[in-house]
Amino acid sequence: MNRKFWQGKRVLVTGGCGFVGRWLCRALKPAEVDLHILDLAPSEQLDVPHTFHRTDLRDLEATEGMLADVRPAAIIHLAGQPGVGSSHDNPVGAYEANVLATFNLLEACRRLGQVESIVAVSSNHVYGHQHERPTKEDAPLRGHGMYAASKLAADVLTQAYGKTYDVPVGIARMTNSYGGDDHHVAHITTATLLSALKNERPVIKQSGRDLKGYLYIEDTAEGLLAVAEGVAAKPELRGEAFNLVPNESVTVIDLVRTVLQVVGADLEPEIQRPDAPFEEEQLDNSKARELLGWTPAHDLSAGLKKTLTWYREHGAG
Repeated sequence: MNRKFWQGKRVLVTGGCGFVGRWLCRALKPAEVDLHILDLAPSEQLDVPHTFHRTDLRDLEATEGMLADVRPAAIIHLAGQPGVGSSHDNPVGAYEANVLATFNLLEACRRLGQVESIVAVSSNHVYGHQHERPTKEDAPLRGHGMYAASKLAADVLTQAYGKTYDVPVGIARMTNSYGGDDHHVAHITTATLLSALKNERPVIKQSGRDLKGYLYIEDTAEGLLAVAEGVAAKPELRGEAFNLVPNESVTVIDLVRTVLQVVGADLEPEIQRPDAPFEEEQLDNSKARELLGWTPAHDLSAGLKKTLTWYREHGAG
């Protein structure tokens, strides 16, 4: 984090009470920002001083009114409907939370013209199946399914607002984040670690051969701040997307075995569907390294050790 950039700034974090949001707010704490959080409900787990807002981003007039009142210098837009399954079951909700809310936020920022920097959070799912790996940001966006489609639509809208209207916004295409204080206990990293601490066999629901990227949550937070700093400093980066991903992807089975090794648990994972089809995802983070100066500070083992420390200190297991 560029402490000088953030010092004393008024910052709005949408979805700030979620897993990523809480760690982002903690990362901002040393800069003594004037922190404003917009979410559905407050979080008792967020121990950073802030002002809470419950504005409905699906309402353009309400969104514009909130921004006119708060007058943030920087916005990190994390709010949305997460999850492939929930978006499949509720496509209207996926559209409203991921597309309409993002559109309204960008349009309100365009009209008001007061924000120095905005980060719109996208997803690795926008790429879909890729023929060339590692995949760079200019690769075709082939995401399928309602979650991928909603994130893709918001991604393209954000590009348009940056390039067409010169709105100071950058896109963070994120992968699987892991770390302490993760309320998504079904996430494979968190589920495996908690199982290992209880000396229970971890469960892999598919074949374990899926190749994915897993980024330690503090690196995710630093990446989001780097996108905001880059967009503010370099107008040519407006509307640009950045892969915030680890340097290397790993298979799910290797991830699980690494967690078990870090915990020191002599357990054999249960693989429920050993013959299930699998996907391979390798995204390239060189653009973020070269243009933003961001690179993950933790490899998988180091991130898992810090995650284990968090759960042990907070009573897990």
